Amino acid sequence: MRGFLAEVGTLRAASDTAGAFSTSVDAGLAAHGGRTTDVYPTLAQASPDAFAAAVHRLSGTPMAAGDAAVPFILMSVAKPFVLALAADALGVDAVVSLTGMAATGLPFNSPEAITNGPRGRTNPMVNPGAITVASLMGGGDAAAGERAIRDGLSAFAGRELTADAAMVDAIHASNHRNRALATLLHERGLLGGALEDALHLYTYQSCVEVTVRDLARMGAVLAGEGADPDTGATVVSPRAAGLAVEAMALAGMYTATEAWMTAAGLPAKSGIAGGLVMVSPGWGAFAAWSPPLDTEGNPVRAQAAARAFAAALRAGD
Repeated sequence: MRGFLAEVGTLRAASDTAGAFSTSVDAGLAAHGGRTTDVYPTLAQASPDAFAAAVHRLSGTPMAAGDAAVPFILMSVAKPFVLALAADALGVDAVVSLTGMAATGLPFNSPEAITNGPRGRTNPMVNPGAITVASLMGGGDAAAGERAIRDGLSAFAGRELTADAAMVDAIHASNHRNRALATLLHERGLLGGALEDALHLYTYQSCVEVTVRDLARMGAVLAGEGADPDTGATVVSPRAAGLAVEAMALAGMYTATEAWMTAAGLPAKSGIAGGLVMVSPGWGAFAAWSPPLDTEGNPVRAQAAARAFAAALRAGD
């Protein structure tokens, strides 16, 4: 993580964080375009007008605006946090040996990323690598894996989180692409348990509900090298947190990650339910939520808000 900090820099606490946040909210509200995902029918019902944003610094008062009390499911935004949990439990090297840590240049759910990759490995921010990570939770026992995911994500958020059971069932009924990916991973010995258990745990983590306030606090744990910004309690080790941040910088915004890092300069992770978290190591985190997505699968308004926040903070340094 130290090398990563040297590469991307750390945003120092600006004197006008509130002003930067206000600027980011305005930018998010002004952004237009995109469409809600139709990958899963239940997500297509989300309001295209919903928008929320939040900031959680390692020191200072958290801020939130918009539909900040409205819950949404994490989807792929769960990936860096579950990666940190798995790496904390099993060790960074053990996890990376199964997932890989290389950008694929392919869509997040592409089977070619497995068939073309070295020994089938990809990275933990695309679906194949994230399915492998989920399969490691609970030591191969699905019930124990659910508890480990739920309790671990709750520790990141500083409150008890739950999964939307109806969404878990709905996604199970239509996740044919992820089943194909899990089959390819199983054939290559890259799962930590049974195929069906791995698929279930990946779906389960995707359906954990948060608010934008929760997501900002979760990001701040990664920014603080694994420590809760409010209590100081250790959630994961510094090395596990650092791996998650590095993975976000590698592939957190799908095939648009390189362009994102050029524009915003800070690692972020998005999900097709509309959530986005952006981490500034040593400073804190910004989160936003808005369902309409661009063609890369990233939320349009959340991206605009996050880019504006990063730029405004730099201008205030």
